[in-house]
Amino acid sequence: MATSIISRGSDTLDIWPRRPAPKVDIDLVGQKPGLVNSYTSGDRVEGVANITVDHETRFDEIEIILQGNSSTLVERVSCPGRTGAQHMFLKLRQPIEDSEYPTPRVLEAGRTYKFPFMFVVPDHLLPQVCTHPKKNNQIHRAHTMLPPTLGDPMISANGKTLLDDMAPSMSQIAYIIRVGVMKKSSSDSNTVKALANVAKKIRIIPTMEEEPPIDTVGHTYYRTRNEKTVKRGFLRGKQGQMVAEAAQPKPIRLFPLTCGPCDTVSTVAKVQLRFEPMGDEQPPRLGSMTSKLKSSTFYGCNPWEDFPSQSNGVPFSQVGQGLFNESSTLSTMCVAAAQWEKQSVSDVERRDSVNSTVSNISSPSASFSGDTYYTASLLIPVSLPNSKVFVPTFHSCLMSRVYSLDLNLTYHTPGANGVDSVKSSLGIVVTQDEVDEFFRPRLNSVVTQAVIDVAAPPEYSETIASPNLRSVVQATQ
Repeated sequence: MATSIISRGSDTLDIWPRRPAPKVDIDLVGQKPGLVNSYTSGDRVEGVANITVDHETRFDEIEIILQGNSSTLVERVSCPGRTGAQHMFLKLRQPIEDSEYPTPRVLEAGRTYKFPFMFVVPDHLLPQVCTHPKKNNQIHRAHTMLPPTLGDPMISANGKTLLDDMAPSMSQIAYIIRVGVMKKSSSDSNTVKALANVAKKIRIIPTMEEEPPIDTVGHTYYRTRNEKTVKRGFLRGKQGQMVAEAAQPKPIRLFPLTCGPCDTVSTVAKVQLRFEPMGDEQPPRLGSMTSKLKSSTFYGCNPWEDFPSQSNGVPFSQVGQGLFNESSTLSTMCVAAAQWEKQSVSDVERRDSVNSTVSNISSPSASFSGDTYYTASLLIPVSLPNSKVFVPTFHSCLMSRVYSLDLNLTYHTPGANGVDSVKSSLGIVVTQDEVDEFFRPRLNSVVTQAVIDVAAPPEYSETIASPNLRSVVQATQ
């Protein structure tokens, strides 16, 4: 910034009369009109800074920096207003040799000066980026992974429309190439001012290593199994017990915007159903399975000391933190054609003993004491909408992003006057921490974690305490 007119000494003369600032243009290699350049880990961010002036201008240094910043705003509970935080987690400087500068260091009017630059997107941040208290070593590892660009719809644009990356306006992660024309103060050689300072946004989606599955034992939010009592209708007798259980699905692979529209179905969720009749009842007829993906963005004005969770029981606003959830419907799939298979405890035990393998049939409910039951398997494809932008799951000092995949199953039980529709919520949690690769070769891929929730009914409804199949897309830790 220019020095104020009321400054002392020759600084006042430097800005009086005020002259136009140097003009700086940043040209990136591979730049396409209307699109923000996208990069991943290991990519080169190359370009040229072009500088022109309208009058002869003395300077001391050209500064070219790749910079990463995160910023948050949190509503205060104690008194009206907001509290904010900012964190510069990345600053890479382009070295410029003395021989590349003009001699003397004066920019001449009517001439264009070109300063090339090249940065390599790192996999990890420096350890000193995260120095706040932490509850375990995994937090430090996660917080020193490069986070993805988040929260700027202009960055997510595909050249035609602005795409939603499901981040709140209170949290943002941004990367810029910043070019400054710097000059030392004539009164204090340790003070440097910017004659011009220009920035260009870029988008970075790092590649991720696949993390071990989340431990869902005893977890109040992620569950891989649920049970529900099946009744013939209100005020009617119990028909049996329904059990829903899910296995962890394969990672979802996302594609960058530069690929254009493409089919992103790359994984399926497998749900095992088990019906235990009270007597000789037949299993209920299955209806439909609706899948939804919930995006959860955690943010705070103070660094997170542990991985955030929706099940901590303490309102986020009371501790200077915030949570923003947004759900997207993926599909509604008819599963009425799924076939129930009759089983008996004695036959299954004998078969498993002969084959010396563990049965993939769900274990019995807590109340099961009979011999006969029915099983069915459902394969649910997971396809992400093209109208949204998905980033990998990640955890940084000020914010985190995770995903949950909710599956809502409906079934029908025979009623007194026909067929009553009972919608049940069977929750099943399938979690896959972290994202694999966001791009392939240069088009990388992303691994997602999924959570499945099976929900409650529109018509009649008992809701199966839902095993949530919650999918988490993890990313740059």
